[in-house]
Amino acid sequence: MKKTVSAVLVVCLLLCCLHMPAAAQAEEQVIRLRINSDVAGCTEDDYARIAEILSPQVVYRFTRSGRGPVLIAAAAGGSPNGPIEAGRMYTLTCMFAAADGYALPDTLSEGDVVLECGKGITVISCEVVNMSLGLNDDGTAKTEKALRVYVKLIADGSVFRRMIGIIKDLIQRIRAWSLY
Repeated sequence: MKKTVSAVLVVCLLLCCLHMPAAAQAEEQVIRLRINSDVAGCTEDDYARIAEILSPQVVYRFTRSGRGPVLIAAAAGGSPNGPIEAGRMYTLTCMFAAADGYALPDTLSEGDVVLECGKGITVISCEVVNMSLGLNDDGTAKTEKALRVYVKLIADGSVFRRMIGIIKDLIQRIRAWSLY
């Protein structure tokens, strides 16, 4: 009986000792996001399919005008005339705000944000910016920190669709170009 009691006490002591270091580990503060490239047919309303949040530190940031957190620009710089087409090039601006109980840092250092990107995506920039929310009662600017991610996206498509997309983007750039 004494051997059984001492064995149970040893197991309890070991479980308590092993539990303490695990409880002392700091919470992971890395922000993880995924930007998908298989988004042909999506619009700005399909922001959750285009940019996925994989960690709890951030949420989608909607603008004051009610626009979504993902803004899409065509190759020539204007808004696309419809959904994203396979093989075409776009520039995406993705906005995220800190979730309840979290705060964004003033500046990002290496490894603070991990972006998982599909093929055909190039990250232009990822930074913390101060978004204007209007004016306070005393006339000073009211701001909020937000995480802004700029990416260049070539929507997934077959080789034939990519060739057509390159030609369409070239024509769109030529039409948008003006000497004046």
